[in-house]
Amino acid sequence: MDRGIIARCELLNRTYDFVRAAQLSPSEEDDLKRLVGERVAAGVFAKLLSGTPISFDLPRLDTYTLLNGKIFHFNHAEKYGKQDFDNAYCNFQAAIPELRTVLRQNMIDLLTEFMAEAGYKVAESSSRSFGFEAPGRRADCQLFTSVRSLNLDDCRQDSEADYIILVPSGDNLEPFMKLFREKGAKFEAAGIQIWVVNLEQGTIDPFIGYTTDLDIYRQFKNPRLAEMVRSTWGSKSSA
Repeated sequence: MDRGIIARCELLNRTYDFVRAAQLSPSEEDDLKRLVGERVAAGVFAKLLSGTPISFDLPRLDTYTLLNGKIFHFNHAEKYGKQDFDNAYCNFQAAIPELRTVLRQNMIDLLTEFMAEAGYKVAESSSRSFGFEAPGRRADCQLFTSVRSLNLDDCRQDSEADYIILVPSGDNLEPFMKLFREKGAKFEAAGIQIWVVNLEQGTIDPFIGYTTDLDIYRQFKNPRLAEMVRSTWGSKSSA
């Protein structure tokens, strides 16, 4: 993260990665929470963009621009030319494969913490699938690093467990709207819930489908999001 110009999504995911690599002690984590809020990585990221980061060693990335549809941040006091921005975009493109791996780990960490707060423990896991168990309940979850890659045929549904697909939020709503209008009813009919992880806020919310577990329901920042999506996009698609 020593580059002067960096894509917003890369900065976000690398912030999570750096916080994880720091292996903060409980007291260090408590100290950071007092500075940035309960969601440490999300809070550090917000501070970086505010122009007042929590440490003099961290960059002040308080200005942004759009490059080929992607948001890039930099310090307003620095002078950059067209070649600098072109190089920044090329660096971002080259980093995409690595960033997908980092994104997946960030999603796993946030999901595991979310489910633990709802009383679930990891029962089994693979690179993309996780089984969570709580007394009398089970939830199976698959992770996809883009909503655009989500296909109903790739999703396995176990009638004995809640089945959840986790996807990250994106730069715009278009792919989410497209998925809801074209396949939302099919996912619901198959008993599959789709949740969205928002790394900038450190939250998870329902997008399609509904949980019957009140312990999970209480962990959502906006538990009524799926209802809002249905009432807004559903009514328009049927008009």
